[in-house]
Amino acid sequence: MRAISAPLVAAVAFALSGCAEPGVRVTEQQAQTFKVGVSTYDEVVATLGAPTTTLAASNGGRVAIYTYSAALAQSHNFIPYVTHWVTGYDSHASAVSFTFDERGVLTATSSTQTDAGAGANLAAGPNGSATPYQTPR
Repeated sequence: MRAISAPLVAAVAFALSGCAEPGVRVTEQQAQTFKVGVSTYDEVVATLGAPTTTLAASNGGRVAIYTYSAALAQSHNFIPYVTHWVTGYDSHASAVSFTFDERGVLTATSSTQTDAGAGANLAAGPNGSATPYQTPR
């Protein structure tokens, strides 16, 4: 019987780590390529694809919003016996909005980016509760 190498185990754990990515990811750098007063709704959609949300304003303008979220299970979640003691996930979320006037010309942009990590058991750190679902006082 052959021994399994550590790099092979790491590669399999990475491949099985599970990642969910709903939405359209737009970075701040991508958003900044569009110029207020110059870029149009059609240009934004042609470059980034269809927005995840579109709002119609009473003045004839509209807002195109691109939202994205991803959650990635940390690789140690898949190591037998270790996962009972240490479990964790990393997440990223973003929302980028483009506001257009009644002619379809860009009037404003805004964006938010959020990165967070979450752990359970020993990975929860000093704020982890000794008793699951314990209500803070």
